[in-house]
Amino acid sequence: MATLKDIAAATGISVSTISRVLNQDESISVTSQTQQKILETAQALGYVPMRSRKLEGDRSLKMGIAQMFEAEQVMQDPYYLYMKNALEQVCFTRGIETTPLFRDKEGNFAMQGEGKLDGIFAIGSFTWQEIRSFQRLSRHVVFVDSSPDDEQFFSAVPNFHLGVRQALNHLLDAGHVKIGFIGSHFTLQETHDLKLDARLYYFRNSLQDKGLYHPEWVLDCEMNSPSAYETLSRALKEWDQRPTALFISSDAMVQGVLRALDEAGLAIPEQISLIAFNDTPLSQNATPPLSSVRVLQQELAVASMTAMDLSRSGAQYPFKTVVPCIFVDRRSVTKAKK
Repeated sequence: MATLKDIAAATGISVSTISRVLNQDESISVTSQTQQKILETAQALGYVPMRSRKLEGDRSLKMGIAQMFEAEQVMQDPYYLYMKNALEQVCFTRGIETTPLFRDKEGNFAMQGEGKLDGIFAIGSFTWQEIRSFQRLSRHVVFVDSSPDDEQFFSAVPNFHLGVRQALNHLLDAGHVKIGFIGSHFTLQETHDLKLDARLYYFRNSLQDKGLYHPEWVLDCEMNSPSAYETLSRALKEWDQRPTALFISSDAMVQGVLRALDEAGLAIPEQISLIAFNDTPLSQNATPPLSSVRVLQQELAVASMTAMDLSRSGAQYPFKTVVPCIFVDRRSVTKAKK
């Protein structure tokens, strides 16, 4: 049976780092690529965590993991890569094998090799054609970060309403009443249809209730840094009056936002306050580090596994688990000037 030293020898990563990653130590800071390398090597070598070695029933299970984005899109927004890693870690600690699913030329999801799947975790939103292809592979499908049909499927989703409220309350408590938004106004939801983004929906409604919503400060761009940079750079030149704070609806845009503000000579937080959403290393390691709403991906993964257990045990009805977000203050917000 493989040991931590075997994994260290194969990866060139220290035993202590490997141990902390495999034991889901959230205090460790490693890249998603390092996490993936450790998990893949551990699985290839047949390593089984001590806590899982008595779970003979679990060890024979095999779960498929499907992602809505292809590899190039995932690299632009690593949120989904981190979500996949969290699911793989939860499965790994249970001794459950995971395998990635891929789209075939007809747009259906399939698995490599032979054998059967005991369940599928579907991360993101998918078309009904794709969902039906999941059901052909396994009758136990749990959706992560979306809920296409509450009557048919188990799901685990973040509480966007709470997260947006946490961000706005922090800005309002600091005296900000001129608050802008940057992000895609319409995003892929539920069954991969373009709908009004949930973060914008709650942002707009919350500020409208307070009489503080200014549509001219609500910027529409793709959820990536180049689009955010271009959109914000143009807006900063066109605005007669700019907002004192900006809500960034995804970490994937952080670098583009920071570049645009730097070129405009605006200091953070002295001249403009920022809050991001997701709290991946893109906001944690930004210069300066950004206050952010953290989506609890580890807790989403645990909730998804609980849902899978219930589905496989024959639960009569599915349910949706809504996982809270938390606000992480890194002092990228300052008191508004009167």
